[in-house]
Amino acid sequence: GAPYGKAMGATAAHALFAQAERPDSIYCFADVLALGALRAAHECGLRAPDDFGLAGFDGIDEGRFSVPTLTTIAVDFADLANVAVTALVERMRSDTTIPDRELRCRYELIVAESSQRKA
Repeated sequence: GAPYGKAMGATAAHALFAQAERPDSIYCFADVLALGALRAAHECGLRAPDDFGLAGFDGIDEGRFSVPTLTTIAVDFADLANVAVTALVERMRSDTTIPDRELRCRYELIVAESSQRKA
């Protein structure tokens, strides 16, 4: 599994919530971390999106079933794999150094309840 998970997200969020000035939003580099942050918020008597906005990255299915549902950047992993393999094959076939460049894959911002503050 990944070297990070819900427990790590909860621990990090607890540290953020303990600060004198709490964040008004949190962006996690993985949805599982954001799900851990939701748990920490609950334990601290806080709620997303009422007390802070929350978003994750990768678009795992579990985020659609959390309460609140999780805003995420859903990556097209098939496209990501294609981009990575194409770059790897290009590198393996090249006799010279390939210059640094930016590679991109498709993604979708899925705005859900965790970032929808009520007016």
